[in-house]
Amino acid sequence: MQEGLNSISPSVSDVVLFYLQKNAAVRPEEHVIDPEAFDDGLKNIFGCGAKIIEKIILELLYYKLDNPQKIHGDFNFAEEVKKAQKLLGCDDLLVAENLQ
Repeated sequence: MQEGLNSISPSVSDVVLFYLQKNAAVRPEEHVIDPEAFDDGLKNIFGCGAKIIEKIILELLYYKLDNPQKIHGDFNFAEEVKKAQKLLGCDDLLVAENLQ
């Protein structure tokens, strides 16, 4: 998540993550994201520009999972995150350093 947000600017990513933490999209104490809340939070901040950021985040995520994919068209961020969770074999997507 951090890398995708850093594509905007490292200082912007800190602000965005802070906002998302305040709105429960990211629970820093558990390092877990709620994909739907994350999606909603990004849309609240960036409007339709959130799709561009989400696309970058997803492509980086799949790359880190050794399953590079291009995200095309009208995708559902939460559904794509759930696909990544299945690749990891977990229920929650950890915002771990090996995925950042």
